[in-house]
Amino acid sequence: MPQNPKFLNLVLLSGEPEHKLRAARAAGFGQVEIWREDIDASTPQLANALNLGFTNVQVLRDFTGAPGDERLQKRAELREFIRLAQTIGCDTIQAPATTREDCIPERIDEDLRWLASEAARYNMRIMYEPMAWCSVDNTLPLAWQRLQRLDQPNIGLVVDLFHICALGGDASQLDGIPADRIYEVQLCDMADVPPQGKEALSEYARHQRLLPGDGIIDVARFVDKLKSAGYCGPVGIEVFNDDLKAQPADVAAQRAWQALNRYWP
Repeated sequence: MPQNPKFLNLVLLSGEPEHKLRAARAAGFGQVEIWREDIDASTPQLANALNLGFTNVQVLRDFTGAPGDERLQKRAELREFIRLAQTIGCDTIQAPATTREDCIPERIDEDLRWLASEAARYNMRIMYEPMAWCSVDNTLPLAWQRLQRLDQPNIGLVVDLFHICALGGDASQLDGIPADRIYEVQLCDMADVPPQGKEALSEYARHQRLLPGDGIIDVARFVDKLKSAGYCGPVGIEVFNDDLKAQPADVAAQRAWQALNRYWP
């Protein structure tokens, strides 16, 4: 894998999946984060024609600690994600920490071990993301503590600047995390400190994130820390923003490419 592949999360773009893939590639991105809903029969052939790779398939929600029979349903869902990932030649699935209030915390370690083992059978990796509104592991330090304890070689962290900074964190949260245990870095920004509370945070995150450099996050500090640590994994843009999504996909993709290259040329 080349150093620091640059990706765009397709959530930024409007339009049909083919249009989004073409817009991302034309802007300069070599990879995309693709959502399960954007994968169709033409995706593998189009990606091959565009020489476009996939950073991961999104997003296996609320897998860990699922109560009752839902645990088996989630395991079946993982297998469907694996099938989709194999179809498009992708080796990574994103599975954030759970947001459920009725999760069973005592099951989480066991579920992650099973997740790692099942993914490994297909040479797949799992990206574990601490989100600000998760009911467990809602910060990078907490998620890293869990992964250290479990010591599964094919589960790594997602570093998302929004989720760190939304709860008052900063780049110091990267201290002590080996670069090879970070599977992906998602850059973004925000206009101000978002409202607290899970629903308010989630609502803000899904509609009002900004491109890096357009808000208050010290993006450069994060970048300096990551480069100093020798991080060579994927780095890209994950921005949920209604105004940007209303723009033509090629325009939004080009703006994202320019913003990314200001910080990671």
